[in-house]
Amino acid sequence: MRTIRPAPSPSLLAGIALAFLVAMPAVPAAGQTPIPGTTVSLDAPAGFTLSSAFSGLENKQDGSTITITELPSEAYADLAQVFSNAKVAAESLAPRGIRIDRREQYVVGDRQVPVLIGTERSSGGDVGKYMALYQGDMTVLITINAFDARVLTPGLVEATLKSVRLAAAAPLEQKIAQLPFSFSPAAPFRVQDTIGGSGVLLPVSGDPNPTGLMPVVIIARALSAISPSSSVSLVAQQMLRGIEGFEDATITTGEETEFAGGPGYRLEAVAVERTAVLFVRIPPDGVYVRLAALGETAALQKVMPAVMNIAQSVSIR
Repeated sequence: MRTIRPAPSPSLLAGIALAFLVAMPAVPAAGQTPIPGTTVSLDAPAGFTLSSAFSGLENKQDGSTITITELPSEAYADLAQVFSNAKVAAESLAPRGIRIDRREQYVVGDRQVPVLIGTERSSGGDVGKYMALYQGDMTVLITINAFDARVLTPGLVEATLKSVRLAAAAPLEQKIAQLPFSFSPAAPFRVQDTIGGSGVLLPVSGDPNPTGLMPVVIIARALSAISPSSSVSLVAQQMLRGIEGFEDATITTGEETEFAGGPGYRLEAVAVERTAVLFVRIPPDGVYVRLAALGETAALQKVMPAVMNIAQSVSIR
């Protein structure tokens, strides 16, 4: 289960992000595939098509994916130190089931782009994992999950990552339109940015407080399906335990509720001075959608009417 953090963090999609400044042409090269709602275009490997569930490409035959996560350019400073050291990166990603075997640098344009290479544990066995970091108008993390090394060979992965070109940042309105769900913000929450084409971050004002005390709402749809018959209450509890600081939190509310156009579940939990409110729905296709509201307990309580309005507005596209 991916960790949900109250600050802008790629842990929602990959557990780590940072960037290395790369000089790129502002337009895609001929024959490249632009990734809608992002600054990225690249040479799509054979068998890969644009995904409708996240920003990136997928191979529907074997499940391999190429995901694009974009963050504000300011994210680079805090994250670069981790990504520049293979040992530190390995220690940071190990709790998320990702093993880093080595760090390489690919020449892209006139820059050296750092790449972490390893594997990630999954229910079907180890999956090849490649993470490459770029920075243009946005901090960009490209994560490749290779389920079959015969489909995505190391050489093909390297060629794909070297083909990346970054354009000007897409307007926020365009990125919101690309999300696999719709929603309506409610004051005092505002849209700060989308996350990986499958999520959106809404702090109450300015940037979310790194301490996690300032209320924030995160809405996201899963990148892959689970069994539609899964217990939504159990899935919600698992998601709660994946939120940093709420691993052992006391659940104060657990009830069935309408969410995202169908039957869902609502959890509320308290961890020391913070509260988390979580809404989850598992639709018939198994690609669940969830909303998490986090913040200092008293501060979050004051804005709960707005949280409820946002939750009631979520609809799967």
